Amino acid sequence: MSDLRDTLLAIERALGGGTGDAYREHLTDDAVVVVPGAAIDREQCAYAIDATPGWDEFEITDERVIELSQDSALITYRWRSRRGDETYEALMSSVYVKQPDGNWKLALHQQTPVEP
Repeated sequence: MSDLRDTLLAIERALGGGTGDAYREHLTDDAVVVVPGAAIDREQCAYAIDATPGWDEFEITDERVIELSQDSALITYRWRSRRGDETYEALMSSVYVKQPDGNWKLALHQQTPVEP
């Protein structure tokens, strides 16, 4: 389980600090990303990431991983980030599916904002 946890956290961190290309690489073709007010697909998400300045810093805490099957897993955690004077805090959940090549890809991501 530790290897799975490390793998999924590494992907979440790559996405949190990455560009649209990171989303194109790590999301399934039919991924759904649920953000406040919208459910978007992989390309819409990648476009939004490229159109938004990155975070100055972010932190992932309180992570939990549940192996749903040999080929699927859930990770949930608390996210805190800052961009200039703007802060964002949310509870996040991601469902991953293992690909035939052995790599894990994100199929569903959901954010629930919380008050800091």
